[in-house]
Amino acid sequence: MAIGDIIVGLDLGVSKVSCVIGQVNKFSEIEVIGYGLSDNSGIKKGQIIDPQSVGQSIRKAIEAAEQISELSVNSAYVNVKGMNVRIEKIVVEAEVEKPDDGMTLNDINKVFSKVQMSMNLANNEQIIDILPFEYYVNGRTYKEEPIGAFCKTFSIEIEVVIAKGEYILGVQKALGYADLKLDGLILETLATSNIVLMPEEKDIGVLLIDIGAGHTDISVYKESKIEFYTTLPVGGDHITNDIALTFNINTVEAEKMKRQYNLAISAMITNNHDIRLTSRTQVGGNEVVKCSDVVGVIEARIKEIYQITRRIVADNNLTNKIECMVLTGQGISNIVGVEELAMLILKLNQVRICSPKLINIIKPQHTTVFGMVRYIASLGSNKHVNSDVAIITDLSFKDKIFESIKNIKKIFKRKKDIDE
Repeated sequence: MAIGDIIVGLDLGVSKVSCVIGQVNKFSEIEVIGYGLSDNSGIKKGQIIDPQSVGQSIRKAIEAAEQISELSVNSAYVNVKGMNVRIEKIVVEAEVEKPDDGMTLNDINKVFSKVQMSMNLANNEQIIDILPFEYYVNGRTYKEEPIGAFCKTFSIEIEVVIAKGEYILGVQKALGYADLKLDGLILETLATSNIVLMPEEKDIGVLLIDIGAGHTDISVYKESKIEFYTTLPVGGDHITNDIALTFNINTVEAEKMKRQYNLAISAMITNNHDIRLTSRTQVGGNEVVKCSDVVGVIEARIKEIYQITRRIVADNNLTNKIECMVLTGQGISNIVGVEELAMLILKLNQVRICSPKLINIIKPQHTTVFGMVRYIASLGSNKHVNSDVAIITDLSFKDKIFESIKNIKKIFKRKKDIDE
């Protein structure tokens, strides 16, 4: 990473495509210089079912970001969720090239190259990230790179992130329709955790639940490293659909009801008033339900997400590694009582919400992709992170107007000089 490096990130969601163009400033921080958002309907259950439709959505988001940044984008990084990856933990032993001079970064990079060559991959799978967990040198354990340590051999415990070939091909096809190249795939939880988790939480052991429109990401971090990651095909849109089906109304009305009666625990209701709604089965007919009926539907779905999470945590022997929980997601963060419900079901004393509104970015919809850009920039100078962009030299419509005004002024000035 160097000053001036430009990174383009794309968040491919089930309902939206978000784009952020970030540039590394002189303080080694990411400065957002372009952003865009577009509707998307070509992804279902984490799979790209209509690459052309997704490509069109990508192109719209990219064009909006290009207009703000005045750059032409030719490549981008793309997010990948848990159902499209697998993580393998391995220990690799290696020799130091010059033991008398101490271990160097080149010795460590050779290990990563060795992993790339030796992993048994199938069905067009690709390694998208290699995350060093611990270094073992002369009987001692290091969390950071032990550069300069004098030794003949060393070992590294590594987490290898492998993306499924089917998803990679789908992304490449969608980008092809948008005339873009793929810079790389970024594990979504690494992007989100980069934004919403505090370092001390990742160290003591944290359960991160990110509830989106169509999916819920479940991650566990311990000692600042990812321990577990998966994605459930359930999200905020399922709450909306539950309300629509239960009360036989359309999803637009159901979404409004979800936002209006945003409680996760029925016992929190202080005024169980009547709600009048229009039934789809009765032309012009009305139906009256109680506020508690709507909240009950919301509560049931959130409970299900928490109960599935508790089972996953237990099945993977993670219970004793978790000290706290962070809940994030644009819709879920607005529902009152989600922390209390999590405490009851997941048996945790420390639960907090990190609302995207609290993060200093352009729009909450850009939280994940901004995290992606920040994560990519943090990879260091030993990795290529720059996206392929070019400065737009053609004058914009607005600039052309200003240029025309300038030319008119010049003509009048010449005429005035001649008359004088």
